[in-house]
Amino acid sequence: MHTLRRFGQISAAYTLLGGAFLLVQAQQPLNLDRLLSQIEVNTERYSATVPSFICNEHIVSQELHEGKIKRETSVDAIFSVARSASNANTLEESREVKRINGTPADSKKLNLPLSFSGGFSGALTKFLSSEHRSCFEYATDTATPSPEGTVTFTFVVKANAAKELTCASIQPGTTGKFAVDTATMQVTHIERTVPNPIGKDQTVLGTAAIEYAPVIFNGKPFWLPSTITAFTTETAKTSSVRFTAHYSDYHRFASTATILPIDR
Repeated sequence: MHTLRRFGQISAAYTLLGGAFLLVQAQQPLNLDRLLSQIEVNTERYSATVPSFICNEHIVSQELHEGKIKRETSVDAIFSVARSASNANTLEESREVKRINGTPADSKKLNLPLSFSGGFSGALTKFLSSEHRSCFEYATDTATPSPEGTVTFTFVVKANAAKELTCASIQPGTTGKFAVDTATMQVTHIERTVPNPIGKDQTVLGTAAIEYAPVIFNGKPFWLPSTITAFTTETAKTSSVRFTAHYSDYHRFASTATILPIDR
């Protein structure tokens, strides 16, 4: 998951409900290694079983300077996720743009202050999988109050990670955090911040985050994004840019889905 120059890219992998042993463990102090292992199992289940689906996507992308909006574009689209015909475990994304700034769209090309792609595969795998676990230091987040019923953890890329082949896709300087719902053992939030130089300005940081909510397809729960955000910091040399996308009304192709509240 990395933010490109003037453009943001964030990926996400989504999870099913965890095993019973973790539901019991949720009432006890969480073991981080076991938790990360269960997240990986859930991610693999998601990749193998989530059906092709569509949903509504509403995007607002902005360029800001000194707290004031210099440019803003809004987009309404139908967002699709379908299984690849060549690889059953690969999910392919597409969007059908319907309206730009409230006007019916006559072009599929988007010219946004900050753009986004790859949101339905990879984030949990990149930062929380066993393959990349050696790239990071993980710890319970004691600095930020967690919402009721959740526990939050931080991660920081190790100083020597760049020397490891398995960490080649991890950008030096990466930091982040993720939150887990203790009743269901699902990741409800993940974010990361990386150095994001723009032009000659080396001090810009890029942050991307995903909020998850449970969606029911054919009686089975899948945790999918409700909101995705990406933004860069403003500096004396560079304006900030922001991308916010809200997802709703999830449907299987030719079936219905419902976003549910999380039971406490």
